[in-house]
Amino acid sequence: MQTLTQSQFQAAFEHGAVQSVEIEPSGSRFAVKFLTLKGDAMLVQARKSEPRLFGTVDSAMKLLHKLGVRRIVLERLERWRPEQAELERRSRPDRAEALSRAAEYEHWVRAKVQASRADPRPAIADDEWQRIRATKLAERKAIQGDKAA
Repeated sequence: MQTLTQSQFQAAFEHGAVQSVEIEPSGSRFAVKFLTLKGDAMLVQARKSEPRLFGTVDSAMKLLHKLGVRRIVLERLERWRPEQAELERRSRPDRAEALSRAAEYEHWVRAKVQASRADPRPAIADDEWQRIRATKLAERKAIQGDKAA
């Protein structure tokens, strides 16, 4: 069986190479299969060769309609297992952790900005800051030169 990504399917469909399209249950979700001039094919994920599965028939039909498909066959409904939806649900603890880290970072940045705004010391003039920066860079280069020797 051939596998095609959405863009490959769209190109094949636009050139008349797709003869029929069907939506077929796969556990609690739905796969898109089609018949091309070269034989049976399946819609797969863009970066993987795994089937692209849709949570509902409606979501699959919306995509196919957007791609220009106007005739879709829904087959093998006896294979549909909606009770498996909870078992197939992907957990995303990595995403929750990333969002938590982002919130902590945002809190840290806001605290730094607030502390800077509340600092009673006078601002440093630009020419004074350039002199301080040049001195620090020279010291850092001297230290790195000592380590290399």
